[in-house]
Amino acid sequence: MPTVLITGAAKRLGKVLAEFFASKNWEVIIHYNNSDNAAKELSLSLQKKYYGREFSIVKADLSDPEQASALLINQLHIKRPDLLINCASIFESSNIGETNYKLLRRHMKVNFEAPFMLMHEFYNCYGKGNIINILDARIISNSWSHAAYSLSKKSLTELTRMAAFEWAPNIRVNAVAPGPVLPPPGKDKSYLERVAADTPLKKSVDLNSFLESVWFLVTNSAITGQIIYCDSGAHLKG
Repeated sequence: MPTVLITGAAKRLGKVLAEFFASKNWEVIIHYNNSDNAAKELSLSLQKKYYGREFSIVKADLSDPEQASALLINQLHIKRPDLLINCASIFESSNIGETNYKLLRRHMKVNFEAPFMLMHEFYNCYGKGNIINILDARIISNSWSHAAYSLSKKSLTELTRMAAFEWAPNIRVNAVAPGPVLPPPGKDKSYLERVAADTPLKKSVDLNSFLESVWFLVTNSAITGQIIYCDSGAHLKG
C-alpha cells in the first residue's frame, strides 16, 4: 500500500486531501502543528472507516523549517512515504508597504523554507518518489494584497521546476495552483462567490476538480515540473 505524507492535513484542503487518498487505498500520514484535536479526530474517523489502517499523526512546527523537516522524517520510523504533499501554509493580508520583516519571514519560513527542507529530506532519505506542492493561482499575478504570501508561493513555484529538473528521473515534482476553492479563514461563502465571479469561467473551483488535478499528477508518470492551474481560468487575467 503506498503512503503519502501531507502537511497541514488536519484542516481545510489538507484534510480533504487526506480523506481523498484514504479512499484511494493509500496510507496517510497526517501532519499538524496546533490542530491537535482536529488531527486526532481525522485519524480516528479514517481508522473507523478503513479498518486495519493506521493513519498516524505527526506534529511539527513549520516555522522552524530545519528542525521541523528532521522531526517529521524521524517520526515516520519505518514508514517510507511514496508521496510528499506540501499543503500547509499561512495566508495574511498585507501589501508591500505594510509588510515588515517579521511578517515576511513568517510566510517565507512556513510557505517556502519548510517545503524546501522537507523536499530536501525526502530526496536525501528516500531518493525516489513523488512530490506535489500546493501553490495558488495568484502566483501568476502581481497583486500586492497579500505580498508576503504571494512572494513565498512564487518562490515555491520556482523550486518546483528546479527540483523537478535536478531530481529526474527518480523523483517527480509537480504542483497544483488552485483558485477559489475554499474561503480564507474569517470569510464566508459570499466572499468566494465574489472572487469566483471575477474569473473567466465565473465559478468557484469544486473540491473534486482540485482533487482530480492532484491525482492526475500522481498517476501520470510522464509528467514532472508542471503546474496545473485549477482556478476557473483566473491565471489568464494575470
